[in-house]
Amino acid sequence: MTSIYYIQVEDRNSMDGNSSNTLAGLKNNFAGEKEVLVFSNHATEITEKYAQSGVKTTIYQNDAYTIANFDAVLTKLKQIFRSKTDYLLVFDNDSLGSSLGSRIAALLDITFVADAKKITETPNLTVTQDIGATSAKRVIPLAKQAVITFSCNGVAANEPAKVDVISWSLNEQTKQQYRQAKTAGNGLAFAKVVLAGGKGLGSQQQFKPLMKLAQKLNASVGATKAVTDLGWLSPERMIGISNLTVKPDVYYAFGISGAVQHTSGMNKSKQIIAVNTDPEAPIFKLANYGIVGDANKVISQLNDLL
Repeated sequence: MTSIYYIQVEDRNSMDGNSSNTLAGLKNNFAGEKEVLVFSNHATEITEKYAQSGVKTTIYQNDAYTIANFDAVLTKLKQIFRSKTDYLLVFDNDSLGSSLGSRIAALLDITFVADAKKITETPNLTVTQDIGATSAKRVIPLAKQAVITFSCNGVAANEPAKVDVISWSLNEQTKQQYRQAKTAGNGLAFAKVVLAGGKGLGSQQQFKPLMKLAQKLNASVGATKAVTDLGWLSPERMIGISNLTVKPDVYYAFGISGAVQHTSGMNKSKQIIAVNTDPEAPIFKLANYGIVGDANKVISQLNDLL
């Protein structure tokens, strides 16, 4: 049976590059032999997490490593897998995972499938892939050596697992400095965190603290149609049925009542946090967490806290 290797990168200075959800879902989605390979600059701090994952883990440790150092990771992966004959490399289905996955597939000259969905391991290893925005699926048989990007969820195993920590060398020429991107002004469609403001904020001036908070949270700012119609924010920031659909990990709704024209564009967010003075506002029916109160005060308090 094909051996499964889940690739993670762990930089103490970045929230990107590791997914506890996919780690927890490995045992539920893959029946074959599994191992996690982690590239990190803080092995001591993360060892316990992997030691309770139920999946054998090898952590490649170098204090100088950063998440931006693709070359070093690719070089090491090529060394590990160039002599292996039957394996599947799994990367997270995000921009970082896609970049690393596609590059190592090219270096090893093996199959690469982005955004893989259902995994079938018997009798042969296959994955499905959505065809555009349709309900149709493409069934893709995988070769004995392949790379995919994949997202899955599961319950943390809380089972002991062997963790090996190995020191690895970085070529001095490949060391790079990581600088966290500021996405408050762009990237709304692909943002992991969205701060959305509604007419309930009261004025265009009140969006300045929201923009400030977005910078601190490395988030993007969205708005309702009412806000863009008033000219408080530009039309491309409008979220809803008539413009843009977003599916971030976390969606903050400040001063948004929850009209269907807006919620149809954000109701698939993983976590929704709503702040509104009206306890009967429809947005609270969608929210995972809700605060009944003045959104402007909450924004101010968060800015002071951060």
